[in-house]
Amino acid sequence: MKIGVITSAYPDFEDDPHGIFVHRLMKEVVKNGHEVRVIAPHTGGETSYTLEGVNVERFHYFYPRKYERLSGRAGMIDNVKEGFLVKIQVLTFLFFTVYYSLRKLKGMDMIHVQWPIPNGLGALFLKKLHGVHYINTIHGEEVHLSKRYSMLFALRWLVNNSSKTITNSTATRKFCLEAGLDGEKINIIPFGVDTEFFRPLDVYKDENIFQILSVGYLIERKGFEYLIRAMPQVLKEHKHVRLKIVGSGPLEAKLKELIYELSLGDEVEIVKNVSDGELLMIYNSADLFVLPSIVDSQGNTEGLGVVLLEAMACGLPVIGSDVGGIPDIINEGISGLLVQEKKISDISKTVLLLMEDDELRKKLVDSSLDMVKNKFSWKHVSKDYVDVYNEVLNKNR
Repeated sequence: MKIGVITSAYPDFEDDPHGIFVHRLMKEVVKNGHEVRVIAPHTGGETSYTLEGVNVERFHYFYPRKYERLSGRAGMIDNVKEGFLVKIQVLTFLFFTVYYSLRKLKGMDMIHVQWPIPNGLGALFLKKLHGVHYINTIHGEEVHLSKRYSMLFALRWLVNNSSKTITNSTATRKFCLEAGLDGEKINIIPFGVDTEFFRPLDVYKDENIFQILSVGYLIERKGFEYLIRAMPQVLKEHKHVRLKIVGSGPLEAKLKELIYELSLGDEVEIVKNVSDGELLMIYNSADLFVLPSIVDSQGNTEGLGVVLLEAMACGLPVIGSDVGGIPDIINEGISGLLVQEKKISDISKTVLLLMEDDELRKKLVDSSLDMVKNKFSWKHVSKDYVDVYNEVLNKNR
């Protein structure tokens, strides 16, 4: 089967985190014997390359090219705020997405659109002009953005013309139904984790330090502020506790200022993005993982929480906020513990509970390891996607 992928985020190289989950899915699809061709906007690297068996074509969407800003690594949502010149690029991006979709993907058997807003228009033209059927994966942001900018009509048009739509969690599916999307076409397939790579390792740990870890893009909906604010209460009970946050983003300066204000400079550190190999070691060097996500001021929240899966795969007990798709991963008291969003006292109390209960930590780790391997491995997830591809092709023959 020949599968064309239209996406606005895709890695330029193996350890590039930009759209890495899209690549991990398509890499696994290639392993199953299928051909995959990806088209994505140019972000500064090569314009044509093969990454672990996946053929990638990058396209320019604005001229002069040196002024392209929309598809930078901060993401379109943040980049479009930079000014009028970037807002204009939304229109040129749509035009060139259609142009390159028709030029590069018309010979495919199936089109897979990641983020139908803004990437679905090219797939719709391929269907109308060449009869190539397409499916969408909705991550959640496009629903919230469509509501905010009165673009729900466009989202419905693009999604309801597709053969199938995949959401990453129960919460995202609910958002889609509330937005008026065709519920009969919507399936849930979660993101996955590479359980052959992310795995428990026997690494050195300082037995005198209890290491808490969190990972993610430094933006409002990740809720890192509330985890940092919970640390003084934790430290009041146990002095030898440290918090490491791995990630970068627009709130980095604000979070570092908060660390300074709370006099946590020796106990809390922010580490910028690291390679997968370094991240694997960081997971295995920690004792507890916390993802304190929230519903942000724009109504956005966690679509699923892939870093929770990575932490679980490495044998860490996890705590997550009871928002978005996180409850699809954390079965309370079985695969992890849930806390109320933004509730600092709940975060600190739950952290202290796990610190002081070795038996509970072991129970959560054993259960979550089994769950990740049996439900969330990329091998399992890619099989579910290939089943959808085949279902669509067989239905339309």
